[in-house]
Amino acid sequence: MLIADSVSVKGRHDLLVSPTSLHVARGEVHLVVADPQISRTALALALSGRMKPSTGTVSWGHADSLKTLRQHTALLDSPEVNEPESHMKVRDLIAEDLALLPGPIWKKPRNKKWTALHGFDDVAKDWADSLDPARRLELQLLLAAEDSRIELIVLDSPDRHDMQDDVWLDLLLEFAGSNRAFAVVAIVSNAPYEWDGPITYLGSNEYEEFESPEVATALISEEPLVEEPEEPEELEEPEEPEEPENSEAPAVLEEPDKTEVLSQEPVQDELDLDVPEAAEQESTTAEHSDAEPTVAEDSDAKEKE
Repeated sequence: MLIADSVSVKGRHDLLVSPTSLHVARGEVHLVVADPQISRTALALALSGRMKPSTGTVSWGHADSLKTLRQHTALLDSPEVNEPESHMKVRDLIAEDLALLPGPIWKKPRNKKWTALHGFDDVAKDWADSLDPARRLELQLLLAAEDSRIELIVLDSPDRHDMQDDVWLDLLLEFAGSNRAFAVVAIVSNAPYEWDGPITYLGSNEYEEFESPEVATALISEEPLVEEPEEPEELEEPEEPEEPENSEAPAVLEEPDKTEVLSQEPVQDELDLDVPEAAEQESTTAEHSDAEPTVAEDSDAKEKE
């Protein structure tokens, strides 16, 4: 399994590859979307062990050494790195790749025999850059598979050639599903619309993206469990209905005040009504005071009698 943990590559002026994490198992095709081309090439070099990343680690299985990663990885069709040169013919490309295979020369396959065995003898004399893109990609994959140590294949921008996405995807899926069970990483500019397999975007951390949804879903699933019982409890608690009663209590207390004022108003009216009565009483007393001389006169009359 390929394990890349927060891999970044710094250029002379800018950061070419921002920290990116991914893991690819054998028998799997994994797409990495990156842009521009220099970033795709830098990431391909880092994932294949051809370049030491500025930060992070890249390992194949439990081995952390770049040498082990490089021995088990084939880098294919990287622009200006190891893409087929335009001045080479198909037979020359085959001869060069077979010559680079490890082991003694007598154990290496013969060029003509290998070419005829894999059905490229009809185009052996053609220029490599004039070969159909799909057939050229198949040729490179077959040549990489000749090394028995290769378990991981990294392709740099296979979608830049003039061929349909499903064509190069089918080739990669075929090699990943073969008896060798290659782990295949294709670094592309855009993911094909019909692709539903694993995909990583440049600058994304797959481990964080994989864990964060679990944490988020856990929180989402827990929140209703905590909030839903609380909401009915708050509604059912006697305190909550008491609060509005307490809030209405001042209004109830104010109402008696208003009633007192209302009750006082008729009292004031009575007092206002009593005022003239008191005046009448004063007038009657005055009348009685005026009548007293008559009473005195009566008494004097009685004394005289």
